[in-house]
Amino acid sequence: MSDSLIGNANKKNGPDYCSQCSEQLPAGATFCPHCGPPALHEDEPEKGIGGGQTFFRIFLIVALFGAIVIIKLGLNLGGNEEESLPDGPTMESSDGTKTAKPHVVDFKTIHQIKAEQAKIREKPADDGKILTVLKKGAKVTIVDSNDDWWQITGDGKTGWIVKDELDTQIQ
Repeated sequence: MSDSLIGNANKKNGPDYCSQCSEQLPAGATFCPHCGPPALHEDEPEKGIGGGQTFFRIFLIVALFGAIVIIKLGLNLGGNEEESLPDGPTMESSDGTKTAKPHVVDFKTIHQIKAEQAKIREKPADDGKILTVLKKGAKVTIVDSNDDWWQITGDGKTGWIVKDELDTQIQ
């Protein structure tokens, strides 16, 4: 059986006996007065890594980060512009150099009535004559704007609507 720092309680009945000499311990004592305190194990002090290892690890982390940035941004480090052109259509300038055509994304802006019923007025004011009433979800085209009003075309008529009654989405 192995000894512990407190003692081996199994040599005599109870923890009040020394693990080395099996003598009864005085009341309240944590170690035997004859044997003394148990010897602690001497561990080697923890050794850190050297300067070379530290530099190497930092270099690897920076190199990995740089590679990820280059890949994500699609940077060309070769210096040859011909190879850096993306796949797809290219344009040739008057001096013979080729460049990629700009990629144009077509976004469509959709304006819809978001109020249950929206009054289209002749002028941008609450006292303007009502030209028509559009229902929720009706699509309109914006022609002009004023502080709190949009001039729109919808249901075959052009008039003014309060800005809060329109919902704009980009698709």
